[in-house]
Amino acid sequence: MIEFDWMKRQFMFQKGQLTEKDRSFSKRAGKTISVVLSFSILSCLFLTSCKKVRSEFPTIPTSDTSETTEHKESVSIPDSKTMELTVASPLSYETVSYLAKLYVAKSSGLLGDGVTGETVDLSYLSSIDLPFVLSVYDTSETGCNADTLKQWRASGDMPDIFLTDSFDQVVSEGLALPITKYLSEISLLSSDRIYTGLLSSFFTSGEQYGIPYQTSAAVLYCDMEVMNMADIATVSFKQSRTSLLDLLSKLNELNASERTVLPFYLAGNLLPYLPSAMFNHSYLSASTEEDRADQAYRDSLSYLDSIIGTGFSYESMSDEEIEAFFSGLSPLLSRKVGIWAGTTSEISIYDNYMPNTLCLMQIPGITEDEYTSPLLISYPLCISSSCESPKEASELACFMALDEDALLLAARLSPKEGYMPSISSPTVWKNVVLTQKYGYYLEQFHDRMDQAIPIPAVSESVLFQQDIRYISQYLEEAYEAIDLQE
Repeated sequence: MIEFDWMKRQFMFQKGQLTEKDRSFSKRAGKTISVVLSFSILSCLFLTSCKKVRSEFPTIPTSDTSETTEHKESVSIPDSKTMELTVASPLSYETVSYLAKLYVAKSSGLLGDGVTGETVDLSYLSSIDLPFVLSVYDTSETGCNADTLKQWRASGDMPDIFLTDSFDQVVSEGLALPITKYLSEISLLSSDRIYTGLLSSFFTSGEQYGIPYQTSAAVLYCDMEVMNMADIATVSFKQSRTSLLDLLSKLNELNASERTVLPFYLAGNLLPYLPSAMFNHSYLSASTEEDRADQAYRDSLSYLDSIIGTGFSYESMSDEEIEAFFSGLSPLLSRKVGIWAGTTSEISIYDNYMPNTLCLMQIPGITEDEYTSPLLISYPLCISSSCESPKEASELACFMALDEDALLLAARLSPKEGYMPSISSPTVWKNVVLTQKYGYYLEQFHDRMDQAIPIPAVSESVLFQQDIRYISQYLEEAYEAIDLQE
């Protein structure tokens, strides 16, 4: 039975607890898939991170890697107003307060004709009294995890509304409240304005447990500084499995006499996405025997082998080659990697290191010059199981996530990179998405959001972690066998 000590050490390395030289590889097993998703080996220190941990390489602040702090403030209101609502999210107290006041203004018909979240006077919003005490906890960009929520619950500080990247756990451990009965009269949930596929992602056991708040997509990244070395002046967002192999082949020509670049970093990270991208298939679990038997999965696995087997990927390199080529540096910091897989939630991280040469491409499909279905990772707002005002909390959560003016105001006060809204409003996409530095790439998904395929690629998804472990084991066994034959 193969042990997964390498996986543990790889995560320790990603968190800055091990150096590159400290990692122990088991032949090529140690080069198998790492989770370059919400907890990549690269990161900058986001302003929303609440604890800075010294490490040789920066780490991505997610609910696993950054400590969520209780930044608790409240507005001063008369004692008769006893209802309290606490919101845990990456948004500042100021932003959440303005959103709550906008909610009150719109609900009371006080906003005024023609006034939107983009144009509303903040001084006017400041003058509005809230009918509840508002408190705010700061979290990482992707929200809080189950452990943090349990700590809050134990100390009596459980938030009423919280963003999470641990949906499976918060539901299974009774931390989130089923909210179906509170949503029936909320017009914001109309199917002609929201992406119902995202909403259904948080429907389980016959109940709705979450409201999609922010969404990222699986993509390929490329460093045009490296691509230019191979005389590749531009790359198309629309990639097929053939065109991607062509790019990798051109990059690999630079290694004819000696290794100059690494065409692809960890091709194994592609496998969770390939069946959905190439065959428009719902998510196939690598750890489920029935899904592995599906032809779409088997063909995807063959494509992965074609990348690794031709020497294009990190998994193709020996330990000695890795040490000599990267000199102990993290590969994605080395500026020697052409292409790698990730999610758009990581845009700010990579932009920090390659601000003028970073490009995005879709996960490859089969047909040339065609879009594939967006592969989306969504983060929900949930209501605490201990919330004393679940109806009011559900209404405020829906407003924050789905109201056009709320999204415009949030983008105005706290702009983000790499995330897309859960509603189809052209105004929101224009002012929230296209204004981002890499908004052009995100806009490519807009017209196809209705065909999107949800991917459970969040840090604490039980299913996704099982799949990662299975893929790691498969690659370990496959390439160890090749070594033995050689």
